[in-house]
Amino acid sequence: MPYWAHYDQEKEIKQTLKEHLSSVAAMARDRVSPGVQFKDIPSSIVKELAYWMGYFHDLGKYTDYFQDYLTKNKKSKFKEHAHISACCVYSFLLDRVIDFSDDWQKKITAFLIYLCSRKHHGTLSLEGLFSISREKEIWKLLQAAEYNLLEKLPVILQDAGLSDRISGVELKKYLSVDVLIKSKSLARTGQYLNSGRGEDERWFFLAIYLFSLLIDSDKLDSGGLKPGEVKSCPSDQVSKYLNKKLEQLKDKRNVSLWERRNNARKTMLGIIEGLSDEEIKGTGFFTITAPTGIGKTLSSLQCALCLQERIKVLEKYTPRIIAAIPFINIIEQNKKEYEQVFGKELKLIVHHRLGDFSVQASSREEISVDQALLEVESWEGDVILTTFVQLFQSIITGNNRLLKKFNKLACSIVILDEAQAVPEYYMPLIGAVLQKMTEFLGTRFILMTATQPKILEFGNLLLGSSGGKAKAVPLLPDFEGYFEKLTRTKFVSLLKKNRLDTGAFLELFQEKWDGKKSVLIVVNTIKRSIEVYREIKKLLKDQACNIPVCYLSTNIMPRQRREVIKNVKDKLENKETVILVSTQTIEAGVDLDFDMAFRDFAPIDSLIQTAGRVNREGRKGEYLPVYIVQLESDNHYVYELTHRHSTMKLLQAADEIKEPQYGRLADEYYTLALARGISDRSKELWQEGIMKLNFEKLKEFQLIQNTGEVVDVFVEDCLKATQLANAYEELLRYKEYDLSCESGALSKVIDKGVIPNCNGKLSVFERKAILRLILAKVSDFIIQVRVSRLKENRPVEFRVRGDVESSMYWIPPGQKKEYYDDETGFISETGEAFIL
Repeated sequence: MPYWAHYDQEKEIKQTLKEHLSSVAAMARDRVSPGVQFKDIPSSIVKELAYWMGYFHDLGKYTDYFQDYLTKNKKSKFKEHAHISACCVYSFLLDRVIDFSDDWQKKITAFLIYLCSRKHHGTLSLEGLFSISREKEIWKLLQAAEYNLLEKLPVILQDAGLSDRISGVELKKYLSVDVLIKSKSLARTGQYLNSGRGEDERWFFLAIYLFSLLIDSDKLDSGGLKPGEVKSCPSDQVSKYLNKKLEQLKDKRNVSLWERRNNARKTMLGIIEGLSDEEIKGTGFFTITAPTGIGKTLSSLQCALCLQERIKVLEKYTPRIIAAIPFINIIEQNKKEYEQVFGKELKLIVHHRLGDFSVQASSREEISVDQALLEVESWEGDVILTTFVQLFQSIITGNNRLLKKFNKLACSIVILDEAQAVPEYYMPLIGAVLQKMTEFLGTRFILMTATQPKILEFGNLLLGSSGGKAKAVPLLPDFEGYFEKLTRTKFVSLLKKNRLDTGAFLELFQEKWDGKKSVLIVVNTIKRSIEVYREIKKLLKDQACNIPVCYLSTNIMPRQRREVIKNVKDKLENKETVILVSTQTIEAGVDLDFDMAFRDFAPIDSLIQTAGRVNREGRKGEYLPVYIVQLESDNHYVYELTHRHSTMKLLQAADEIKEPQYGRLADEYYTLALARGISDRSKELWQEGIMKLNFEKLKEFQLIQNTGEVVDVFVEDCLKATQLANAYEELLRYKEYDLSCESGALSKVIDKGVIPNCNGKLSVFERKAILRLILAKVSDFIIQVRVSRLKENRPVEFRVRGDVESSMYWIPPGQKKEYYDDETGFISETGEAFIL
């Protein structure tokens, strides 16, 4: 009889267990990068561990309990297969593969394979592995699986293709549950790691790397995807693309800017080309410190391609290029640039929570929508464009779906754009993690910033004597010269004045604004932004002035935010006067160019980000003002006390700070931050989470902090929103969704070319993929609102709309005026200084 790993009679999807085990084993082994080394565990040993982990991970599926469940839908508590597979591979590895002189190192390595195998369908965690309350039940389930497998040992060995490598006597020994019960070696090793007595961070990185290899290989093979080799393209394609753009340049006043960018790029490439072979092999970090507008995006890409070429020759493999950006809204802009450089030569994967992966499916007939989602979530491409959240939340975690792509970071070149966007309290943690990734996984990083946030120095501080002192090769060593030539803006500190309420700020605004210049006003809370916006509109109306005033914050829908940005950008490019009132949303990579700005007090990086929205190309004159004020205590709601004190101290030292001094200002700020030491958050996550493999502790890591509990509010304000809501409800309502007999709501929002088998039932995986796709589209109409703001003005629960379970709230079309202002967004009656 055939033994199955996957079996769907209706969809005609079947895969034999023999094929699955051998495929996953080979894939896991072959994906171990040559630069991977966990101290004295070289890549050759890691390859062997990965191979056997893959071969044994589903061995428990040979039980009759599992086969009956798969082919006959016969449910049984004995169908669980992962634990007996994990026990078997643990005993096998200790007997046949792992041969370290140190007994604890031997036991820990085998235990980590056991852990990965046992947990490969869930979250990686040591918690509850050997629960006393469930101990008898756990061993009873294992023994039932053992006895069933023992009845057919010769058949299993023959079918699995292991008969020439493992004897029946040996397999019987590896399946023996009694030996493990009596020895208690598994429980003791888990306790040893959890106590922190191992005192070695390599165990964390080895665990998540092996786990990632297993689940990624398992899912790709189950999904029918065969990974290909990473491809590359010549680095000079960036130069060709830029030269083509220069030829098409209409405004010749920009030529000097292009020359400055070109000189900077040539310097960076010259540094890489000038490094010796040994320096290339031994360098894990490169930095690009340069002011905004110097063309870092394409320069860093060309540097990565150049580095890729050197590594390909020296180390005989082609590293994947991964570019991580802090803000979603500039990913599409970077995607267009990347596509222009690569054409169709390289496979570009764009991954963020709002990404439309249907493009992957519709452009390639051989790939289904669920396979397209799998490719994106697994980073199965030559070049990956993603966000900081996707990157860091996929490292500091035990989450199965997130860790799936972690193995792709090994021996890759990772570009971190705007590295200063990492929250300061996480800089020691991130700095330490990056250093250990270069040490254990051979990952190389290009850190890009305008302000040198000292992430590696923070990491050195946390690692202490165990980490050495990471150093980076600066690719633009003369960066100070580029800053010194800039005369675009200046900070004008008004912090010595009393704190201002909205009325006092309005008086200051009238004093500084001549009625002709375009103005950006950035404040720290939504409440203040709405007040300032309304008061300025009222002021201009009273003066019979028709200059447009626009509003931007997360209080309005994403779709509306894009419309505001486009509207303002068009006006600025047409040299029209416009006033934009915004929260720090404007800092998130928004490419606008004003004549002057007002900024409520904030840390140095935020102030520099605001200055980057004024006189961007330096053609509006010299030292245009960015006025820094303090609006009551609004900054207390957003920024930590230590950040405020350090920034206040630096800004009060001078009334004016010109752009050439911004770099020095930032350096002084981070020097003060380093002197304060390691934040408790970083220290606890490292010592308790990483050093002790406490994956429950790592759940506390959130790159974007929630300031209080938030809920999603869906604004149904147009036909498209209605159609998306209908499709969302329809998919939720029918677990077995049949495309041929439902109401057709789905076809109105999803291109039919994306959906395979348009006249039949969706599989579980297809339904999940399409649901993800619809939610990405629905997010255009969603605002996130703090629960406290709903007290006085609570919208309807979304489940009322169509009787489906959902945690969202809903603003119906006929009730929009009660809950949503067309200009300023969600209407709150609480009066709280709600932020963002």
